[in-house]
Amino acid sequence: MYGFPESHAASFALIAYASAYLKVHYLAAFTCGLLNNQPMGFYAPAVLIKDAQRHGLRVRPICVQRSGWLCGLEAEKDGSISLRVGLNYVKGLRQSSAAAVVALRTSNGLFASVEELTERVAGLHRKELVALARVGR
Repeated sequence: MYGFPESHAASFALIAYASAYLKVHYLAAFTCGLLNNQPMGFYAPAVLIKDAQRHGLRVRPICVQRSGWLCGLEAEKDGSISLRVGLNYVKGLRQSSAAAVVALRTSNGLFASVEELTERVAGLHRKELVALARVGR
């Protein structure tokens, strides 16, 4: 019974040390992993993003032309890596609709306009279009 606190503390210390190492050396991948595994119960996604930005990570917003369902990493022209927020953070957007957007964008090219988006992705509901418009990209 008296050994539990020490072993628990040692286990927690190992996780804290590994997490700190990943955050310092692989900030983009670490933040992406945290955001893709929400909810975790500790910090809201906005808090994680703001913290990563304070540590120098460039965070790209949700974009119909570039985002996948999950958050992802993008190479920048200067050789750095930025994080792209995924479509799963659009409140009210179904995963099936997002998958259709990504599939059509991948196979037929980028969308030239909102009208083209609605024509090519026939399964999008009006509420989903409004939700996509609210995120602004």
